[in-house]
Amino acid sequence: MRPTVPVDLVVNCYERTYRRVLAEGFFDAIADQNRVEFAGRYAVINNVVDTADARAMAERLVASGEIDGFVFVHERIDAALRQTGLRRRQLGARPYFVDYALVMAITGTSPFVLGWDAEVELDRPADWITPALGLLDGRPDVFSAAPRWPSRGFDTLDEESISIDAPWRMTWSFGDQMWLARRAELASPIYRRFAPATLARTPLHPFSFEARIESYQRSRRRFRAVHEGVRYHHNDLEGVIHRLGGPTPAERTSAVLSRGTRRILHAVKSQHPSLRLP
Repeated sequence: MRPTVPVDLVVNCYERTYRRVLAEGFFDAIADQNRVEFAGRYAVINNVVDTADARAMAERLVASGEIDGFVFVHERIDAALRQTGLRRRQLGARPYFVDYALVMAITGTSPFVLGWDAEVELDRPADWITPALGLLDGRPDVFSAAPRWPSRGFDTLDEESISIDAPWRMTWSFGDQMWLARRAELASPIYRRFAPATLARTPLHPFSFEARIESYQRSRRRFRAVHEGVRYHHNDLEGVIHRLGGPTPAERTSAVLSRGTRRILHAVKSQHPSLRLP
């Protein structure tokens, strides 16, 4: 018997990925990978051309019992903005870097949310979630937990590790491909923090969901705990900015500021969370 955890599995998808996510067996496969039963399973659907098709596919999964519900970002974003204290204009020129995750934060009812990108898989099945919940319960200084990210030919985990609570490595970084966090914190006004180190690490999109959470963690001295023994992989397509035609003038300016900030922080060599690299 697999343990049932007080976690809602929430998978975000959009035009390129919704057909795979909303196909029979996708959510079951994630539960199998993680070797747990989730309290709830939900799909968050964003920016699809044929809303009726996506809705019909999601309704079939609800009817079969594979998922507990689904939402469209455009139908729930106003509620998410109210809970997180943001306005639409603060989402920037590319709101799809943020809006989906704000909606994920308010989707479901369980005290913890597992955010899962449509194109990630664990390298091997493992229950990393049960020990992660124990860590989050026992350490309020840990904001989020995740498996180890793909190596991609190099691995910065040793360099990023601030401390070790085996098998967990404590880092200031955050990743939007897979994350486990407390719903009460995710669905609250935490998205307006800034940390220079985050700007240095995210040159083209310093106000994405990933960057906003990293800035919050750094500014509040909250860790992401990374499981050193469980790793996931991703298809690693070219970045969405380049797939959509390249950076805007504002994004190019951000990249220049990012490079300048990185040079300064490398010279300063501060250990303060908001200034420490990587």
